[in-house]
Order: sequence, then structure tokens, then C-alpha cells
Amino acid sequence: MDLADGLTSRLSEHQLLWVDVDRAAGQDLASATEALEISADLGSRLAEAGGEPDLTRYEQYLHLVLHAVEPAADPTDSPPVTAIDVVGGRDWVLTVHDGPSAALERLDAVTEGETRLGALDAAGFVAAVADEVLTGYLKVVEDIEQEIDQLDERALRGRRADDVLGRIVALRRRIGRLRRTLAPQRVAFAALARPEMALDDAFGQPWPGLTDRLDRTIDAVENLRDLLIGTFDIHMGRAAKDANDVMKLLTLVSAVFLPAVVLAGVMGMNFPLPFFEAPEHFWIVIAAMLGLALTILAIAYRRGWV
Repeated sequence: MDLADGLTSRLSEHQLLWVDVDRAAGQDLASATEALEISADLGSRLAEAGGEPDLTRYEQYLHLVLHAVEPAADPTDSPPVTAIDVVGGRDWVLTVHDGPSAALERLDAVTEGETRLGALDAAGFVAAVADEVLTGYLKVVEDIEQEIDQLDERALRGRRADDVLGRIVALRRRIGRLRRTLAPQRVAFAALARPEMALDDAFGQPWPGLTDRLDRTIDAVENLRDLLIGTFDIHMGRAAKDANDVMKLLTLVSAVFLPAVVLAGVMGMNFPLPFFEAPEHFWIVIAAMLGLALTILAIAYRRGWV
């Protein structure tokens, strides 16, 4: 469309205009704000990258700032965060961001070719953008859950080459960052659902279930902590089992060699007994040592100690 002055006045009752601007790609944000009759104050705010999650109500439109997570190049790294500015007015929505946005790409794929979705009002479309942002967090949660399941298997196997504890620390750090990114948006989502935020009948009322969906997403992130604690318990249990196996082996070795040590000590005593004068008695003592050791090993085997 031609972003010219008076664009909003040319929209019919059953039309909804979505303008998406990528600042990093050098797209013309000034023309979009001018065509949509956005104030210079808000236009300057939109030109700046970043911004904390917030919701601001103007006379003719709403300005919502969201933090969306993007797919990471390395699945084991923390996902990068992109700030999305969403401005909703009468029959139009403007989204501004830096670089590709997975949330907006998903929304575009869902709405492409579906003419009935054009019946959405501006408030519903703003809510759809916010919902896709939460969907991105849930996808990250699913990826971390899969990593935790794999880590559980590695902890159960107990291979020395697996740095389970290091992976637990790294996952704990990723979960903490994810929660710190998601939790501050509760203020913006709660304000979006308040009745006084509705501009007029043409704008519509945002979906009130957004706050519940946000709370469920935060609960899903919190559940990751519990799952990770379970992984740590498995790791510590496996480490305790390995330590018990080592102690059992050392105890068995001590028990096997203890009779030999006692016999060697007795035979080394300086008493003039006839038994010590016969050289062939040396082999009798060696046979007794071996016999006692084999007896202890047989008893340990029958009892399942080895």
C-alpha cells in the first residue's frame, strides 16, 4: 500500500491494516508514523531500539512494548531477546522491531490467506501479537524440558565423561534469564486487559485471557526449576551410589587381605616354636591365606556383594 497522508481515513469498516517495520533492515519508519498520524513524541520513541515492557494509552491509540525470545543459533545458548513495539489504533496496527521476529512471522503465517481473520478488530490483533510472543516463550520451555530429559538419562548412566553438574548450572542460568525476561511483562499484560484501556467500540477490547496465559507461561518456566532440581537429585543419588560402590569394593578388598595380614603378623613373631623351623610350613601358611581369601570372596558372591 501507498503510505500516504489520510491512509487511515480510507480504511473501510471491515478492513484492518497491519504495518510492520524492521528498523534493522532500514525500512522507512517515519513514513509509516506519518501516514498513521502518530504523534512526533511516540514516533521518536519508536525510532529508538529496546525499551522495557510497558503499555501507554494515547487519545487515539495504544502503545505496547513486548520482549520476545528468538531462536538461538546454538540450542544450548540462551535465546536472544527482541523488543517489539505494537501500536494499535482504529482499524490499524503498527509493529516495529529490529531484525526478524519469529513471533510476527508465525502470526503472518497463520493469517495468510485466511480472509475471515480480517474480521479481527485492532484490539484482537494486538492481543494476537502478544499471544504469539508468549508462544515463543513456551517453545523455549519445551526445548529446555527436552534438554532436562536428556540430562536425566545422562545422570542415570553416570558416565565420567558427562559433565552433568556443569550442564545443570548452565540450564539454571538460562531458566533464570528466561524468567527475568518474561516476568516484567506482567504489568503490560495486566494493563492491556483493563477496561479503561479500550479506546472506543471500533478499537475493541483486548482478550482478557492474556493475563491468565501469561501466568501459565510463568508457571511453566517455574516448573523448569523443579525439573532441574529433580535432575540434580538424580545426579547426587548416582554420585552417592558410585561412592557406595567404591566403599564396598574397598571394604571387600580389606576383608580379603585381612586374614593374610593377621597370619603374616603371627608368623613373624620371634618365638622358638618347632613349627617355624620347618621350611615346608611356609607353603601351608600361604595356602591358608589363599583359602581364607577365597572363602570370603565366595561368601560375598553368594550374598550379592560382588
